[in-house]
Amino acid sequence: MATPNASKNSPEEAENFVLRRMSLRHLRVLLALHETGSLSAAAQALFVTQPAISKALSEIESGMGQTLFARRGRSLRATACGQRLVELAQKLDADLRRGAGDLGSIVRGASGELLIGSTNAALAKLLPEAIVAMKQEQPKVTISVRTHALSSLFAELREGRLDLVIARVPPQELPADLEGLRLIEQSQVLTISSHHPLAKVRELDWELLTQQAWIWELPGTRSRALQDRMWQNLGLPLPTNVIETGDLMLALSLMKRMPLLTVMPQHVAKLAAQTGVLVILPVTVDQSLSDLTVWHLREPQAAMVERFKELLLEAAQSPV
Repeated sequence: MATPNASKNSPEEAENFVLRRMSLRHLRVLLALHETGSLSAAAQALFVTQPAISKALSEIESGMGQTLFARRGRSLRATACGQRLVELAQKLDADLRRGAGDLGSIVRGASGELLIGSTNAALAKLLPEAIVAMKQEQPKVTISVRTHALSSLFAELREGRLDLVIARVPPQELPADLEGLRLIEQSQVLTISSHHPLAKVRELDWELLTQQAWIWELPGTRSRALQDRMWQNLGLPLPTNVIETGDLMLALSLMKRMPLLTVMPQHVAKLAAQTGVLVILPVTVDQSLSDLTVWHLREPQAAMVERFKELLLEAAQSPV
């Protein structure tokens, strides 16, 4: 909203306001306005009066010499300048929450917290080995692992709610704003339950395989889109006898109990094959996925985060 007495400030004055005069109270008002879209709702969210919200917004707009929120219909929407301040507020809020969590852990006797996001590709080998090694070196470090959709993990990384994300990303979707460290080349393989009638058949064609029962990726996921595209490239209809899940542990458990086929990362399949759960079929699977990579923000990382990256590399180089 335009402040009645606001006037254009010089870039230096705006920078000085952000660096020296903007407070946590200001940042929280910006976040509340962005999230609620109105002065009254922001006041309710922060348990203050509406005049207090108006006063804080007026202070920021006067300090910046810019209108930060404009009314669109019944709600307020951030201007370009306002949006950049909201992004700054989101990042600082996440850093504060993270710092508070770290300090809480230290007060409880821990020595810090490491927040990891991961897709299924790293859960069978790399991540467990790195976690075990980290806990051996620093037993009091709290390690939290979150497994969501990749888009959600990257969003949490950008907001400062995760330290690292371990994932494979299609080449055309590599995040240019994040820094990645390649861990391991990771191809996909076709697997079949070891007790499946076709497990010992030497020559198999895709048409016969498509007629079998499958574990298929969840709708709406990148993995599902790539898998569906592969079948389209083969010129075959999608399997109709399917169980949809993105959980590899569930997939392996099901493969023990009923004859199924599925596509999975090669290193996961090798570990499962060693236990007799499945057989890797000599069939080429091309889903155009990039290597397994650990991603983080393009800024200096804490020593604990850097050490965990080293342990991930060591796990990637160890034999299956």
